[in-house]
Amino acid sequence: MTNSFGTPPDQSIIQGDEKMLALFSHLSLFLGGIILPIIFWATNKDKSKFVTFHALQALWFHIAYIAIIIIWVFAFIFIAVVGGLGLGAFSSATGNKEMPLFFIIAMVGFYATLFAILFGAIGYSIYMGIKSYQGKFVKYPFIGKKVYAKVYGSAA
Repeated sequence: MTNSFGTPPDQSIIQGDEKMLALFSHLSLFLGGIILPIIFWATNKDKSKFVTFHALQALWFHIAYIAIIIIWVFAFIFIAVVGGLGLGAFSSATGNKEMPLFFIIAMVGFYATLFAILFGAIGYSIYMGIKSYQGKFVKYPFIGKKVYAKVYGSAA
């Protein structure tokens, strides 16, 4: 259960160093990678539930982010290979040597979506870092409730 300020009742006073560690856990998406939240979680799991909560959230967000990027790239490679083989056979049969319009549109769509994923994740991690530095217990979608229940022992 949280009070009106978004902090659990047992940790209404959070130290500045805890806020800083929580901030860097979220910002590690582009500062230190997946290692930084692991270090913060391992060194603070018995000291600060606030840092543990934010470090675990950031860790799972990093894992989901990496998985989404990998899946997106492999899906595009698959589409490009299958589509390229089909269009290559079609263009060689017709004698057309120009790059097919489908391939150009697919490349633009792929890179636009990839950049949206990259910058969206970075922007959201900055937002979460700012909120955690303010001492808030904001939660990532899908991940936050499970991490909160693991760290605090109850769903909020």
